[in-house]
Amino acid sequence: MSSVSASARLIDELVSAVYGAPEAAHDARARHGLTHALHALARLSRSEQLLEMKRDAARAAGVDSRREMRAVLRRIAVHAAAGQGQLSLELSGGDGVGQ
Repeated sequence: MSSVSASARLIDELVSAVYGAPEAAHDARARHGLTHALHALARLSRSEQLLEMKRDAARAAGVDSRREMRAVLRRIAVHAAAGQGQLSLELSGGDGVGQ
């Protein structure tokens, strides 16, 4: 499995489409600048998407204010964390058969 994300591969393809193959980099500074600008745009897009998801969840929960939204999201996170705890181990009697 490749450690390069899909967005990183897409950014590399876009930079290659604009400036040609990396081996034929005539303007390495411009290539580098475009690459970093596209990575920043991808990060911004991800953070905006996360913010929209939080707002949608708050609306679905019937939250009106930002403070209420934080409280609801905190309760959801605590509930989710509690559900991921370790399950209790139920031991059987001495005969190997569950009771």
